[in-house]
Amino acid sequence: MNVSLIYASYAELTRIGLQDESANLFVAEALRYVIEQVLAQLSTTLVMTISSQDTGTAYWFEFVIEHLISSWSGMAVQLLYIKAERPVHVPGRKYCNFLLVDSFEGLRAADIAKDNASYDDSEYYFIFLQTRDAFISQELQLILDYCLQNYWLHCNVMIQTAQVEVLVYTYYPYTAQGCQMARPQLINRFDGKRMLNEPMFPDKLRNMYGCEVVVLTWHMPPYVELWWDDKRGKLQARGFEMVLVQHLADSMNFRVRLLNLTLMHVSSYQLRNGSHLGPIEMLRSQMANLSIGNFRKSARRNEMLTSPLSHYYSPLVATVEYGSYRISSLALLLFPFKLHVWLILLCAVALHLIIYMARRYDTFTGMHVIELLLGASIVRFPRAWLQRGIYAHWLYGSLPLRVVYQSLLFHLIRKQIFASVPDSFEKLLAENFIGITTSNTLQLLEEIPGVMRQYDSFVGMVTSWDQEVLDALHPAHKGGRKLFAITSLDVTNSYLRSNYHLGQYYILPQYVNVQQIGIYLPKHSYFYDKFDLVIRQLYNGGLTSTWRRWTFGERGPLKRQITNTSIGIGDLLGICMVMGTIYTLALLVFCIELLVHYAPMLRR
Repeated sequence: MNVSLIYASYAELTRIGLQDESANLFVAEALRYVIEQVLAQLSTTLVMTISSQDTGTAYWFEFVIEHLISSWSGMAVQLLYIKAERPVHVPGRKYCNFLLVDSFEGLRAADIAKDNASYDDSEYYFIFLQTRDAFISQELQLILDYCLQNYWLHCNVMIQTAQVEVLVYTYYPYTAQGCQMARPQLINRFDGKRMLNEPMFPDKLRNMYGCEVVVLTWHMPPYVELWWDDKRGKLQARGFEMVLVQHLADSMNFRVRLLNLTLMHVSSYQLRNGSHLGPIEMLRSQMANLSIGNFRKSARRNEMLTSPLSHYYSPLVATVEYGSYRISSLALLLFPFKLHVWLILLCAVALHLIIYMARRYDTFTGMHVIELLLGASIVRFPRAWLQRGIYAHWLYGSLPLRVVYQSLLFHLIRKQIFASVPDSFEKLLAENFIGITTSNTLQLLEEIPGVMRQYDSFVGMVTSWDQEVLDALHPAHKGGRKLFAITSLDVTNSYLRSNYHLGQYYILPQYVNVQQIGIYLPKHSYFYDKFDLVIRQLYNGGLTSTWRRWTFGERGPLKRQITNTSIGIGDLLGICMVMGTIYTLALLVFCIELLVHYAPMLRR
C-alpha cells in the first residue's frame, strides 16, 4: 500500500500537515493487522464506521479506509460515514465493528448500541480513537464507560500517541480493585509488524474476584427454597436452580446476593405487561444481574430479556382426583358385564317368560328360571322331563356367568376400581371439568390455541406454588366441583410422593405443554456467553439431570397408579377352578343322595 499517496491526497485537501508519512504508515499497518489477523477471524462481514466531529480527521479516516479496503478481498464490508451536521441512521445488526472516531461524541453519534441492544450474544467492537494526547485519557474513559453501560464486553480502544506509539486499551468489569468499573487497562502494543499479546479480546469473566452478583428470585420449592439464617443474619437459598447458580459462582468466582420477591403481592411479579415491580422490569433496569425461580421461557419474555441454554424442561401435566371417577353403587353392580351381555340375558329371560305365559303354564313355575339364574334353590321340582331339562340347561348355563360376575364384583369392591379416566385435558373439558393453575402459568398457557378456545374453563389461582394448586383438588376443598390441576410434572410427582397420594390422583399421560426453564438476564448481558458455555458443559456431562433427580427426591421410576387394562377370563382362572371344584363336589354329593334315595325302590 502506498501510504504516501494517502498522505499526499489528505494534505492536498486539508492544506495542513498533520503528521509525517512514517507515522501514517505505522498506523496503517496496525489497522491492517487488526482487520486481517483479528476481525477477519471473527466474522466474514465487517462494519466500518467513520464518525468524526472534526472535518480534517474525517477526511484522513476516509482515505485510510478507502485504501485499506482496496488492498484485500476476503471480507464483505459495510462502510458507514456518520457526519455531525447530517447524521443518518442505518438500521440492522452490526456484529463485528471497526470504528474510527475522534472523540466520545463521535462514538455516540454512530448510535450502534441502539441497533444491537435487542440481541442476546455479544458483538465485537474495535475502536480507533484519533485525538490529541491531552484529550486521550478523558475520551478513553468516556468510551469505556459507554461500553460498560451497554454491556459491550468485547470492546477495545486503539490510540496513537505523539511518540507514534499504537496502544490498545480495554476494560475488565470485575477486578481486584473494583466491581462494575471501566478502568482502562493496556493489553496490547503494535511493534510495526504485529501485536505483542494474544488474544486481542481476552476472557474477562474468568475470574470475577468475589464481586457481588445480584440474583433476583422468589420462594419456589423445589427450584428455589428461601429461608432466613439467624446465625449469619441473612437470607439463604437452596434447591435445584440454586445448586446451578452456586456452581456458576464457584467456577467464575463471584458472590451471590439474593433479592427476594416473595414478600410482594403475586400480581406484582407475575410478569403482567412489565410491571415496574416485576422481575422483567427489574432486570431491564439493571437492578439485578440474573433471575431464577422456575422462570419459564416465552416468546414475549425472550424479546425483552436474554436467556442462555435452558437447564431444565418442565412438562405441564393435567392431574385429576380419582374420586371424580368413582363408580356408584348401582353402576358397580352393572359394571362387571358390558351392555350387550346384560341385554342378551334380559332377552333370554323375557323370551322364556313369554313362552310360559303363551302356553298358559303356571307363572310361578316360569319364575324358577330366574331363581336358577340367581343361584337360588328350587322349592318345588317339576315333574315333566322337558321342564327338568330346561332347568338343567339354565343351571349349567348360568353357572359360569354367575361365577364370573361374583368374582369380578368382589374384585371391584376390594380393589376400588375407578372408571376409565380421559387421556387429555381436552376430554376433561368436554366433561365440564374446570382447569385450575397458577395465574402465572395461565398467562403462559394463553399462547396455546387449545386453551384459548376454551379460556373460560380455566381459573388462575393467586399463588405461585403448584403445591397449593394440587391441594385444591382435595375433596374437602373442591366443594362438589369437577376440577383438574395443571402443574409441573416433577412437582406433581414430588407432591404425591411426599403426601402419600399416589393412589388418589391420576396424571394424564398427554402433556399440556412442555416449557423450558432458564436463567433470565438483562438484554445483551455479558454473562450470556459464559453462562451458556458452562450450562452446556453441565448438561452434556449429565450433572443438571443428576441435580434435578436429587432435588425432586427421585429414587427410581414412579410406578403407575392404576393401569387401564381389561380383566379377561384368564385372569380369573384360579377362581373358576375353585368354584368348579366346589360345584363338582356338590354334584357328586347330589348323585350319591339320589342313589341312596332310590336304592330301596330298586330292591323292591
